[in-house]
Amino acid sequence: MNCKICNNPSEKIFDKIVLQKYPSNYYKCTACNFVQTDEPIWLNEAYSSAITDLDIGLLDRNNILKNEVKNIIDTYFPESKVYLDYAGGYGVFVRIMRDIGYDFYRQDTYCENIFATHFDITDTDIKKFDIVTGFEVLEHLNNPIQEIGEMLNYADTAIFSTEILPENNNQIENWWYITQETGQHIAFYSKEAMEVLAKRFNKNYYRRNGNIHIFTNKKLSNFKTKSSKSFLSKIFEKKVRRESLTGKDYQYIKNLLNKK
Repeated sequence: MNCKICNNPSEKIFDKIVLQKYPSNYYKCTACNFVQTDEPIWLNEAYSSAITDLDIGLLDRNNILKNEVKNIIDTYFPESKVYLDYAGGYGVFVRIMRDIGYDFYRQDTYCENIFATHFDITDTDIKKFDIVTGFEVLEHLNNPIQEIGEMLNYADTAIFSTEILPENNNQIENWWYITQETGQHIAFYSKEAMEVLAKRFNKNYYRRNGNIHIFTNKKLSNFKTKSSKSFLSKIFEKKVRRESLTGKDYQYIKNLLNKK
């Protein structure tokens, strides 16, 4: 089997039973260390529910991402104005970000938009955004090159989250992120694989706090690989004041409802 990222040979490192019924080998690239499953014939079954029972950290994750993305935007992309959350699930992140003043929209083919209704990609004429985000998405992609390319069609800058592979094969086999019980995680990225991807799309690559990845045309000066915690560092970070969109969104939706 060849690597889906760099097309070099991949070697089997272990096997597991996916969804408690589908045997699958897991292969590691001999060049970029990307790990992939056998052809995932189980995906339709795996996505019978878009959000799995094991995603119990969804709300906490979105709260963490709110602060992380706000910091990245304000510090490195303060000129940006409109944003798209790709595969945005129930719309939790979009609603949170709009509440603190960031003009986010949601895209998701498989999941119902519950919390960001009227702020879906189908609700706007915007075709090109300043930043596209994709949180806990990359590990779901069966055709990473094609699908990441589709994401980058929406914006020249992308902010992703995905965990980076442990160092050795034994750690990978017993890694919590494999989640063979749900069958949705089928692609696992190394630092080298992320670098290969960024280069393929002619992007600069920046990694922050281990699992946040930025692809951008922009060169980010004084980029910090970890979130700043100290008081002094916060003083020197760029501060962008934004007005919450909650009130405007309320009035906008109210007007829509009155037109029905």
